[in-house]
Amino acid sequence: MTVAGKGQFINSDGAKIYLVAVGQKQDEEIDIIEAALAFACLADEKVDMQKYRDFIDNMISDLHKTYDDMAAKRNGDDVHIQAEALAAVMAEKYAFIGDDIHYDDSKNINLCHVIDRHLGLPITLSILAIGICRSCGWAAEGVNFPGHFIMRLEKDGDRVMIDPFQGCKILEAKDMRLILKRIMGEYAELSASYYEPCTNREMLLRLQNNMKYRLIDNEDYEGALGVVEKMVWVAPQDHRL
Repeated sequence: MTVAGKGQFINSDGAKIYLVAVGQKQDEEIDIIEAALAFACLADEKVDMQKYRDFIDNMISDLHKTYDDMAAKRNGDDVHIQAEALAAVMAEKYAFIGDDIHYDDSKNINLCHVIDRHLGLPITLSILAIGICRSCGWAAEGVNFPGHFIMRLEKDGDRVMIDPFQGCKILEAKDMRLILKRIMGEYAELSASYYEPCTNREMLLRLQNNMKYRLIDNEDYEGALGVVEKMVWVAPQDHRL
């Protein structure tokens, strides 16, 4: 299933209605890319949403073709080929990478700006990667790794962890340990809970939390409150909000 043609909003008013409707959906019914685009639309009501849906559709078509070609050449069909195809399309052909230089730039949180700049945060790049993988029928999930969002692919009981921020690099345990120690200190160790998938709703909340924390750091408390109100739209039952 592709993105183009199923968009349900074209401006900020429609985006709000869409996100409120997301709050009433079962988690598995949530389209994380369309929801992320809706959040982006709220920031710029003049943006051409169909342009971004078409771009994402092209990525999905390329991912389909790249995977089929790789699988045919290797006479195989496994999760590692999926991961390689994702890296070939997202990181190599489209050159999406993490923004290490201007990490705190709010453009890295807005999916439209991420697509324009081919730069983003771990969460925005993961949402894009997960969305296009799911559109290919793959089992893709977000992983709430502490301080650094990643994703995983699973097929036939085999799993791989992937970091879209690092060019869709496949992460081994040693790689994840390095990330963890960099964020939480040298004595931090991996836990089985760090490998667990998060829900679609949790991904959207984590996306918006990035904006909220930046506004708080800038002492824009009214702006931060506005972000929380938008988070309530998609998670009205979350008592923390």
